[in-house]
Amino acid sequence: MHDMVRRNPPVVPADTSPDVWRRQMAAIAARSPAERLAEWTEFNAAMSRLEAEAVRRRHPDYDDDQVLRALVRHRYGDELTRAAWPDRALVEP
Repeated sequence: MHDMVRRNPPVVPADTSPDVWRRQMAAIAARSPAERLAEWTEFNAAMSRLEAEAVRRRHPDYDDDQVLRALVRHRYGDELTRAAWPDRALVEP
C-alpha cells in the first residue's frame, strides 16, 4: 500500500465502500504535487464562487462591494472587516 494511503484518516465515509475508498486514496496519492495543487486551487475557487452566490441569494440588493465585505466578515470576523473598511458599516454575511 502506498504511504499516502496509510496517512489518510482510517475512517471510510459511510457512503463509500472500503475498496473504493482505498482506490480513491491511491489515485490521489498517484497525482503529482503540481496536479494536486491545481485541483486544490480549482476547488477553492469554486467554493469561493459558491459562497459569493449564497450571499447574493440571501441579499439580492447587495452590490459587488457589499458581497466582498460580507465574505470577509464571514471568513475573518468583525475586527478585521472593520480594520479593512473603517469608514464602512458592517454588512450581514
